Amino acid sequence: MAVHGVPKPSFIQTVHWMNVGLICRAEEMTLVSEPVVSTAYTLDKAPELSDQWWEELSTALEHLAITDTDRVSLVQEDIDRSVREAFGTSPDTTVSHWVIGHGDLHWANLTAPCLFLLDWDNWGLMPRGLDAAKLWESAFRVPGFAEEITERLAPDLACRDGKLSQLWVCANRALGARRRNQETDQTRHAQRAGEVLLAELS
Repeated sequence: MAVHGVPKPSFIQTVHWMNVGLICRAEEMTLVSEPVVSTAYTLDKAPELSDQWWEELSTALEHLAITDTDRVSLVQEDIDRSVREAFGTSPDTTVSHWVIGHGDLHWANLTAPCLFLLDWDNWGLMPRGLDAAKLWESAFRVPGFAEEITERLAPDLACRDGKLSQLWVCANRALGARRRNQETDQTRHAQRAGEVLLAELS
């Protein structure tokens, strides 16, 4: 894994095998003993994170963004389709700035007080702001902290591509609830936030 300047486990080896016609893959990485920020995807209370931690996260995402790789995490067609299917309408969802990102960045994949980024199976090319958008969405139950995220990661979230990333995250959450026929507080938030973002982007 050719990623530099990002605190993460070190890659050891990859194993592939076949299981009922499916190709399975597992990656072995070094152990990180630092505790995760949250044991769940979503937060129920604001974590205590230092200014240094936030600075290190921003620097890590900057270094990751310019990594040289042919891995792809998300493509334009998936963004267009998800937004259209979730909200029944779509503004111009064309992404102008693609970067390399983690792809599954939420509070159970970050450690503190010493920062590490865990779980690297989805990293690759994606719209700018997607990692920050996932952190924002998974903090929806703590509005004050979600607002802090938008301020701390403003360069990635305040731009048009950042808003498109937030919209896509909300669209995926809404579509998942629709497929399961199970509405939750998280999916209701995604629907409301998505409609606000649609208005801003139209």
